[in-house]
Amino acid sequence: MRIISVLALSLVMAAQAFMPSNGPSMGRSRGVMNMLKVGDAAPDFALKDQNNKVVKLSTFKGKKEVVLFFYPKDDTPGCTKEAKAFSAALGDFKKKGAEVFGISSDEDHTAFVDKYGLQMQLLSDVGGATRKAYQVPSSLFGALDGRVTYVIGKDQKIRLIYDNQFAPESHVEKSLGTLA
Repeated sequence: MRIISVLALSLVMAAQAFMPSNGPSMGRSRGVMNMLKVGDAAPDFALKDQNNKVVKLSTFKGKKEVVLFFYPKDDTPGCTKEAKAFSAALGDFKKKGAEVFGISSDEDHTAFVDKYGLQMQLLSDVGGATRKAYQVPSSLFGALDGRVTYVIGKDQKIRLIYDNQFAPESHVEKSLGTLA
């Protein structure tokens, strides 16, 4: 049975590679109505980071572009790769005038940040209200929170929506390529 599960996951991952990089991923459950798209106003939020500091998107309006990467769970293989990749590229994001924030439903990111020496702020979306506002889909037929990155301009409009569950490190390259 385990071999069948691994095979099924491999097929989903292979299919993902042939789908448009800014389009829906295999196994995503998405409604058609009211989906956020490039050019829409980004929903504001107020979330606490690993130091218990509140971060609001509206703070950056007219000042900086913002990269939000929604990821499923701290200290899991794909999420660790993604967070480490964003952390390693943080200097490149800063040079382009952008702030980077990771968002998951984990209540406390302190251990994750400390374990890997992550340099960016990770925000806690306990209950998933921000994930819902950004319409981040679940993945693998609802079994896992989705992995979606948004680049938000100084005008608070969405410039990029990149949805790819199975290539976590690709979110960094896509985000950097979108920034001015």
